[in-house]
Amino acid sequence: MTQTPPGNAPAPAASVAEPQAPESVIIRPWPKVVFLYPTFIAACLCFLLSMFGAESRAVGNWFMLLFCLNLLVFSFDFSRIKSITIVVGLIAIVLGLLLADTKWDVGGFLSRLFGGIDIEMNTAFYGFLAGFLGFLFLLVFINARFHYYEVNAREILHHHGYLGDITRWSTDGLEMNKEIYDMVEYLLLRSGRLIFLPSNAKKAIVLDNVAKVNRIEARVNDLLSHVAVRLDQRPGPG
Repeated sequence: MTQTPPGNAPAPAASVAEPQAPESVIIRPWPKVVFLYPTFIAACLCFLLSMFGAESRAVGNWFMLLFCLNLLVFSFDFSRIKSITIVVGLIAIVLGLLLADTKWDVGGFLSRLFGGIDIEMNTAFYGFLAGFLGFLFLLVFINARFHYYEVNAREILHHHGYLGDITRWSTDGLEMNKEIYDMVEYLLLRSGRLIFLPSNAKKAIVLDNVAKVNRIEARVNDLLSHVAVRLDQRPGPG
């Protein structure tokens, strides 16, 4: 039976590799116009429905309702408290109308009122609006390729300008805060605000309308925590 020489003992199994932190995190703040994507989708659908002969009145009424609701995103900031207040208020109004309908013909009156609305747009209108919004979104997407922020282990880089201009801030002593100040915008794109407070900056870096803000925040925290661990484990002078 062959024995392994004492000096050639088998090497211990390699330890499981630790998960690697991302080398950098790209953050793109978007303009408010991106929240019009429900209107863009509705315009595309209405264009197809109108082209295939759907009833123009029904299509027009539903499109205008969605368009008006979409515009509310630009008009107000729906904070948590405000959103809860609006929902509770709408429930109270519906219950009040149902109660009033038991004594008066409120349902019939509202049916006649809204049944008289006749908003009609032709196929060309939906096609032009969808085409314009699509072109606008394309420009916004291209612009975002040249205007964005990058966080790495050492610094925050602000890439801006079509000639590659860069502004830098050190991550040493960096503080980061996250705000979800509008519940509707969060529902549309999971967006929120990130605020960076570099120790060497005169003012805070505020990034609005950051899509998937929770995921971005988690990746930045993961990146900076790995950096902090490596610094803490650096051996001291011998």
